[in-house]
Amino acid sequence: MTEQTTVPRHATWLELFFDLVVVAAVAQLTHLLEHPDGLDVAAFFILYAAIWLVWSSFTVYANVASDRTRNRTMLLGMLGLAAMAAAIPQATGAHAAVFGAAYIYTSGVASQGITRTGRLVIGWSAVQRNAGLMPFIIAFWFTDEPKYLLALWAFGVALTLASGIVDDMKDPARLQEFQARIERHAQRGRNPVPAVELRSTDGTHLGERLGLFIIIVLGEAVLQLVTAISEVEWGWSQVGIGLAGFALLIGLWWLNFRYGFDEENATTPRVLLPAHLVVAVSVTLIAFGLGTAAEHATDPLPDLHRWLLCGALALCLTLCALAHRAWWSLLLVAAPLAVAALGAGLAAVFTVLVLAAATGGFVLSFHRRPAEA
Repeated sequence: MTEQTTVPRHATWLELFFDLVVVAAVAQLTHLLEHPDGLDVAAFFILYAAIWLVWSSFTVYANVASDRTRNRTMLLGMLGLAAMAAAIPQATGAHAAVFGAAYIYTSGVASQGITRTGRLVIGWSAVQRNAGLMPFIIAFWFTDEPKYLLALWAFGVALTLASGIVDDMKDPARLQEFQARIERHAQRGRNPVPAVELRSTDGTHLGERLGLFIIIVLGEAVLQLVTAISEVEWGWSQVGIGLAGFALLIGLWWLNFRYGFDEENATTPRVLLPAHLVVAVSVTLIAFGLGTAAEHATDPLPDLHRWLLCGALALCLTLCALAHRAWWSLLLVAAPLAVAALGAGLAAVFTVLVLAAATGGFVLSFHRRPAEA
């Protein structure tokens, strides 16, 4: 049994093709927030986490499998992820079984793909042992009860994330279990049993893949902002939101790729991947909030939309400050939190201007700091 690291490489065209399905999934998810109630908001977060877990599983699979990556495995994963995306509008209703079945299916495809390579991933065991599948299976008996359905899915997602963060794949019992799985799979397929390798993720490839996901979400944000402004009568308020919103997105791009996800990031996957999920969800919420603000520039944002927009930005900035121990920068997080709590009567244009100013101040506070891996 050997421990190796992968040869640094870049994303393939197939992986970029795979990411295009994420565009559809993120677009579908934001539709849940157009006229939301509590159930829609809960569904947004839970379904987003489930889709991200599928995407991250195939990302880690391709990262670790490297030259052993199978096109068929990736294409089957795309099919399952596309089914999940298509089911989102009715995921707590008529298409609940489709979403749940597609999640279980894609999780199994990714896990089997890793098993066939004989490589055991260090730092993110969720790709090889999805601890949260059982709640998704139980949920098939609750497809007519949205609250119980979402509760079970949330429990399953939480179990999988927790196992990825705390599980140690170097445990001898786990290694023996993985070797036994490989032998059983080889016997069924009449293939030789590969030697088990402990394999660390390729930081260059993983950083690039995580960054590409954030670029996709930022692209969705630009699309929502431009589309919303193009559909309303232009005035100074709309122009203000357009300029301030674009400046805010530029600030998030700069912070993410200078101090967050890049090809030189050496952070362990069990920390980097959960942080990526938080940032991806937050940027998606910011994108939706900017689009809503552009549609109603002179009116106050609805309370829920204001809290989602401001809270998401505050979370992004806080995570960046904590990751780089920029304690004084945390003071700027007070601005979006104050707008969320006290800005019920504030016109949307002024809300966006305050958030853009807070982001700009945050960027300036980081400007003279050296980039960190």
